[in-house]
This record gives sequence, C-alpha cells and structure tokens, in this order.
Amino acid sequence: MASMGHAEKGLELRISLDGIAPPIWRSIRVPENIELAQLHRVIQLAFGWEDRHLHQFTAGTGPDTQRILSDEETAREIGVEAETGVSLTSVLETAAGSGSAGSAAAAGTQAGTLAYEYDFGDSWDHTITVTGRCLLQDGQAVCTSGDRRGPVEDSGGIGGYTQLCEVLANPRHPQYEDLADWYAGAASTIGTGDAAPFDAEAFDIDAVNAKLARFTLLRNAGPPTETELAAVVRPVRWLLQRAGTDGLELTAAGYLKPAVVRTAVAELGWQERCYGSVNREDQAIPVMALRENCQHWKLLRKAKGRLVLTPAARKMADDDAALWAYVRERFALPASNAADLVHRVVVSWLLEDTMPEWNAIGGMLADILNNSMFRMPGGAPVEELDAMGLYRDLRWSLGCLDLREPEGKFGKQGPLTLAGIKFLLDVRQRRSREYP
Repeated sequence: MASMGHAEKGLELRISLDGIAPPIWRSIRVPENIELAQLHRVIQLAFGWEDRHLHQFTAGTGPDTQRILSDEETAREIGVEAETGVSLTSVLETAAGSGSAGSAAAAGTQAGTLAYEYDFGDSWDHTITVTGRCLLQDGQAVCTSGDRRGPVEDSGGIGGYTQLCEVLANPRHPQYEDLADWYAGAASTIGTGDAAPFDAEAFDIDAVNAKLARFTLLRNAGPPTETELAAVVRPVRWLLQRAGTDGLELTAAGYLKPAVVRTAVAELGWQERCYGSVNREDQAIPVMALRENCQHWKLLRKAKGRLVLTPAARKMADDDAALWAYVRERFALPASNAADLVHRVVVSWLLEDTMPEWNAIGGMLADILNNSMFRMPGGAPVEELDAMGLYRDLRWSLGCLDLREPEGKFGKQGPLTLAGIKFLLDVRQRRSREYP
C-alpha cells in the first residue's frame, strides 16, 4: 500500500447526469493518473450503479471525437479504442486539444469535458467536467459533494426513472403497488431490503466515501509480503506438513482420523466453524473441505489407506510463495465455464464488499448465468439451486485459505484481511492475463 501521508496529484471532477431534473451530480477528486477503467468504477460507486451493463467514454467533438469502449471485443470489431490501459489525462489532452494534463485541467468546463454513457439500453449519459486540481493523500478517490440518490438500475432511462419517483412518492397512485413490488425485488437483489423508504432526494455522502475508500484500498494494495503469503496459505500448508513424508492414516471410510480432525480444528482456530465434539469430519466440515480441496487441487492423494503428498506438493509444502501461486491458479482458472463466471462475479463482490444478502445470491447468479446463455442439460434454464451449488463449492474452497479476520460466534464471517484482498486481486489479475 502507499505509505501514510503520501500525497498524489489529483483532479477535481464534477459528474452530472444529463437531461434529468432536479439534477443528479457528484463532485469527485481522483488521482491524476487514474485509468478510465478505474474512473468507471468510481462513477459506478458514486452514483450507486451496479455495473451490469456496457459503458463508453467519449472525448472531443466533430472529426476529433475519441470514442473509448469498455468491451474490447466490440471495440476491435468496430475499429475504436478499448479503455484498458487508457489514462484519464491522455483523454483530457484529446478533449482539450492540449499537450498536457495541467492545461486540460486549467482549461475549464469546455475543454476539460468528457462524456460517459452507461447502459446502452437505458442510455444514462453523464458529463464529466474538470473543475480544478488538488492533492490527494495516498491516492484516494473522494466525493466532496453531490445531490440526490442515483437512479435505480434498469428503471427505463430518464423517463422510466422519473415515473418511478413520481409513483413511489404517491401511495394512492394506481401503479404504486406494481412499481413498489418491482422496486422491492430490484432492491433485494443488491442487499438493500425493500422499497420502503424510497427517497429520490436522499444522498448519503458517507456511504459513497466508504465505497470509494474500499476502491482506494484495492487500487493501492500492492504485492503480498512474505507474512501475508504465509497467512493466506496457512491451512493448506498445515495439512501438507501434517501429512509429511509418511502420509496420514485414514479411516476405513477414507476420512481423517479423529485425532487429526481435533488437532486441525484447534491449531487452525476453526472452533467457531464447527459443531459438536469434532471427532469426525462430518462434525468439522471445514476440515473435510480442506482435505477434499487439497485432493481436488492435486496436492494430496489416497494411497493404500493413507493420504500422501503428490510430487507437486512435495516441492512446495514449505514454500509459501509457491503454494500461493499454485492455489491462485486453481481459483483463477476453474474447470468449467459456468464455474469461471461464478468465480469472477463472487470475487468482484468480495473485493468491493458488495456481497448480496444470503437469500439473494442464488437468484442473482442464476440470472447472470442465464443471461450469459448457460443452460442445464436438455436446454432448461439454470435454476437458483444449481447456481447456489456453484457458489457453495467456491465458498468452501475459499474457506480453505485464511482470507478473513477471525470469525465471530456461530460461524459469522469476518471481513477480508489485507492479505485476503491481495490474494483475490491476484486471482483477478491472473485471470485477466489468461483472458485479456
């Protein structure tokens, strides 16, 4: 992470939604060297968008217009630039017709202006205006002011959202019940409960800045330290070292012996995750998941009634960096395309601290899989239970690593540690290198 008190040059931006009254806008400070893909995330967080749709930036006017798309494949097909690796300052130079970001910032509202469109169906157009320069501590993105909550996702553009606001403000309206039910469903999918209260005029700057602080943390996380490498892979290393050169004797049914189960729970600190006397794997599901995943990852195998190290495991049982990289590959490149999509979505939820409510996860993942044209054998759509099965597999696999702070009572999950955040960022970056 950036050192405490490190100052970084920044730009002050005013971002306004076009064509809506009363105005919806935010004043944001961002690092001068921010890339457009990161600026996109800042805008999403500041307005409460859910990043479900494509987007594009546009700079300049007339023949000098520069169009920059979020989707690389579409950008290649139509011969325009993709946003990957493109910095805000370089686009401001195009917009300002100037050779320096400083001139772009100083040029004011006309020259230092970009357009950002989100969701090509609802067409939410935003105008981004450079209003000044600033210094930012530790490269943080900050919201300094704004007005009104952002529109509801998929509400039908300006006309649809304006109607939604009017109807939900009047319980006597003939459409109130239908639109309140629709909003309750839309809100529940992102863990916000139900439609009441809906206040189109509300703007919670503290909530926005909490999200932007998370964004800053992800942006500045940096590579893992030796201590962080060791912390994340600790459970896997523990089981491999416990197996050692002789392996672990298994029960007749192929499970770990009770003494090993008890020791694992005690030494890994998993008491709150288990129930009963933890003499068997079925009383200590996290231990069972650890054993099964180490076998699935081809670190352990069964041989003559014992659990023994594979050749790969023998090379890295004492090497935290090698174990980190090996396990990262298994998360970044899962065996099936459906699991890959679920991994991508859930990793993003975890990193951005936007996990939906438990009872909404299966439905949301089923919708995402179906919208991506996944189908069950025979052509049936993916059901909530099917999607939830993929999520549970991933959750138990992630539970084999120490990614979180110690759990509370009744197995309540703690927040991600910085080491856990760095691991998931590494998973995301590894996948992006495989599928640029």
